[in-house]
Order: sequence, then structure tokens, then C-alpha cells
Amino acid sequence: MPSKTPKQARTMAAAAHDPKFAKKMGVPKKVAKEFNKADAGTGMIKPKKKSKA
Repeated sequence: MPSKTPKQARTMAAAAHDPKFAKKMGVPKKVAKEFNKADAGTGMIKPKKKSKA
């Protein structure tokens, strides 16, 4: 199931990659990973831009 909003998508992505954050938010890591996988093709989350050094 993809996320409904960009905020939800960012939260699920963070929870999928950080177990402490997932626990803090009360989201099972498995659920967060499923959301993150479903959000991969939606374009809701933009990749971080690489900074020029």
C-alpha cells in the first residue's frame, strides 16, 4: 500500500531505515519497509541532492 502523503512517505522511509525511529513512531519495521517499497515508484520521495564540495 503506497503512502497517502509525502509526509507519510518520508516517515515510513525513515522508519524502514532506522529501528529506533520506527520504535519511537510505533510503526513495525516490517510495515515501514512495505510502505517504502510501495512508494519507490511513485516519485513522492525525492532522492537527496549531492552537495558540491
